Amino acid sequence: MKKVFLVLLIITIPLVLSNCSSVPQNPEEISVGSWAHFKRTFIRYGRVFRPNNNNDTVSEGQAYGMIRAVLMNDRITFDECLTWTETVLSRKDSHGDKLLAWHFENGKVTDTQAASDADIDYAFALILAYRAWHDNHYLTLARKVLESILDHETTVINGRIYLLPWPNKDNVADDLIAQNPSYYAPSHFKLFYAVSDDKRWLDLADTTYDLLGRLRKFSDDQNEVCLVPDWIAIDQLGAIRTLPGKPVIYGWDAVRVPLRIAADYYLYGDSRALAVLRLFSASFEKEFSNDSCLTQKTTIQNALFYSAAYAATEAAGSSISPDILQRLRKCIRKENKEYYYNDPNDYYINSISWLPEYYLTTKAKGKLGSWLNSEM
Repeated sequence: MKKVFLVLLIITIPLVLSNCSSVPQNPEEISVGSWAHFKRTFIRYGRVFRPNNNNDTVSEGQAYGMIRAVLMNDRITFDECLTWTETVLSRKDSHGDKLLAWHFENGKVTDTQAASDADIDYAFALILAYRAWHDNHYLTLARKVLESILDHETTVINGRIYLLPWPNKDNVADDLIAQNPSYYAPSHFKLFYAVSDDKRWLDLADTTYDLLGRLRKFSDDQNEVCLVPDWIAIDQLGAIRTLPGKPVIYGWDAVRVPLRIAADYYLYGDSRALAVLRLFSASFEKEFSNDSCLTQKTTIQNALFYSAAYAATEAAGSSISPDILQRLRKCIRKENKEYYYNDPNDYYINSISWLPEYYLTTKAKGKLGSWLNSEM
């Protein structure tokens, strides 16, 4: 695991900033302030762009922006993002489906291939919007997106359904099927089942935990204790293999896994989620022990890494979770009434790192997952 975290430390060195003189502690204030910064810095006329990547746009970013807008009850921004997404990124004309082209740059779509993590988050945002604002348009579109995901971004191997990272193509018998564990979102899948009545979504939730369980043994066999790598592959019998060209590391993709699994635990109370989170928590506890190479580099602060670590340790009831939360908050910088994490122009870190604060805010108000009980 130390090799894995060394990779994270190396790639986060450019993000190092000096500590703030005071660390914010109010989760609602942080949620509101970080949303204000996100809107001002990363959204223009409904397009979520990445300043550090030539101001390009990826479909994942549109979905993140829409989820955040609805959770912050910002319908104006949500509708602006939805309009831009459907007008520019929808593949309805180019491919005849409701998936999203993943990349836009220099005023045009530069790659029409879809990315399933963006598509599931997009559908999730639309369902949340329907339950928040009761506009049937959102739900109708969400159901069409869900149909396209099942039709084009899933495959059945050895009797089990898998989520593909991109639309399926004709596979040769010996082909390896790429898998990104962080694309699996069991709490999303359960909500999708509630609005579609298609049992394949529940099967995908089951696949999530089957895959994570088998990855534990696979990582041990590879002499890695990372639990979940960014990328792996499965063969035509469903066995896990390494994906050519992709190292077996817990990196910028896999860091989302604890957050997605924590959502399933908090929203649905799935015991399988808690079992996975406890394994993550045990790994983080080891990394943050006194003899860990990570704790000795106290000036290296990666908000996204801390966000994931907090999600796992808090759910598992670990004694180190309060310390992880403070490490996360030390990554926060304040400008006037706005908050951002690490680098004001880092779209990815600032898209996700705020989730623990939203969780703490809704938990304190007794509203965690209240939208789950809304009628369709």
